[in-house]
Amino acid sequence: MRFLTTIYILLCYLSPVWGQQEDSYLKLEPTTYPDRIMLTIPGNPATSRAVSWRTAYDNKISIGEIAVAQPDSRMEAKAERIYGTFSAWMEGDSTAAGHKVVFNNLQPGTQYAYRVGDGKHWSEWIQFETSSDKAKETSFLYFGDIQNDIRTHASRVIRQAYRHFPNSDFLLFAGDIVGKSTEKDWSDFFQTGGWIFSMVPSIAALGNHEYDSYKDRPRTFSRHWNQIYTMPSNSPSEKYLNRFYYIDYRDVRIITIDGAAIQDNKEDVPLLLEWIDKALADNPSKWSVVVTHFPIFPCSYNRKTGTYHEELRKVLERRGADLVLQGHDHTYCRGRNLSAIGSDCSNPPMYVVSIAGPKMYTLEPNFWSDREATRTQLYQHITVSEGALHYQAFTVVGGLYDEFRLVKNKKGKNRVAEPKGLSRIPVRMEIPNGDEKHYTEKELQKYKERSRTK
Repeated sequence: MRFLTTIYILLCYLSPVWGQQEDSYLKLEPTTYPDRIMLTIPGNPATSRAVSWRTAYDNKISIGEIAVAQPDSRMEAKAERIYGTFSAWMEGDSTAAGHKVVFNNLQPGTQYAYRVGDGKHWSEWIQFETSSDKAKETSFLYFGDIQNDIRTHASRVIRQAYRHFPNSDFLLFAGDIVGKSTEKDWSDFFQTGGWIFSMVPSIAALGNHEYDSYKDRPRTFSRHWNQIYTMPSNSPSEKYLNRFYYIDYRDVRIITIDGAAIQDNKEDVPLLLEWIDKALADNPSKWSVVVTHFPIFPCSYNRKTGTYHEELRKVLERRGADLVLQGHDHTYCRGRNLSAIGSDCSNPPMYVVSIAGPKMYTLEPNFWSDREATRTQLYQHITVSEGALHYQAFTVVGGLYDEFRLVKNKKGKNRVAEPKGLSRIPVRMEIPNGDEKHYTEKELQKYKERSRTK
């Protein structure tokens, strides 16, 4: 009897804990030691880097130390000390502090080691390499929406991508990095990328989920974003700092657009479109890659594009953007949609919509793309050289799913080249159980015919 009573007490004690684990998260409280270290590019990628990190709120000293990396461990004696800035980790927070430091006047094509802290409590020494200032191949990883089950499922994509391409120059995110800009989701995101984020710089676009939802309070911009990311200050205005910016990385200009800001700030649309137009027109690099969360052409079923998509499309076509990387639709589509281009387009952009996280939608049956996928977590590796842009999409298990090259001629026009074996890679166009009811018979037939032709 005493044994049964003991078991009953234990079950009563443990059951609330088990129940909490189903909807709780791995909450790691800030300490005096730096965590959530994020490396970004605040200006010239050959000569600058920025670092942000988090500590407990009462730790208000922000220091970065940096030295040219050497084979020995005598970094402390050789390091230059840079003082940074401090503020609350998020609006109204009194428990955690956010820190930033910017390293300028670095040498191009050089490996550095850095650490951050308060002079007593330090991070580990972390290495990165600045970009060469000479013409050289550039490669990077591109991720669509992460958003849901970040630590549980999206972690597999980021870690596999890094394992597959550890020498990538940077990581590029097309928005909806988190489901909500909350402590929980950002905690999961940093646990997902861990030390990768401190070694490989990130370039990130905002999605609609980096804003507070309407039902929580009047829609406002993320309270964490500016604390985490430090991007070039070439935005259209101070209001859009870290939200609209471009980075010239060797021979490619990465132009990052906050699509949700265009959608929600109608009065600023002329200013923002003019900035995008100028960023493309005055591009000193041979290649242009535009990153925006909302797709120009819908990829998933029953998605509607706003009026700004049409205006943005005209700018991208007129200025000959080479590659447009997008998210939002939780499916995969890739193509130029030549039937929809305007009369003044001489170099049609290649549009890609991709998904990294586990939340999936179904495809739009009015297919505009050359390659599609559903229910597939993907990452993309892109290599840019002087005369060609090489794109590859991989499933989370490392299998090649899509591939093409853009080959640029002397007049700046691109030719699309696909490998002969691409058509032999099985297409993934599964309609989730129950979603068939959303399609008409005609649409279902079109869907099935499309599946068979791949």
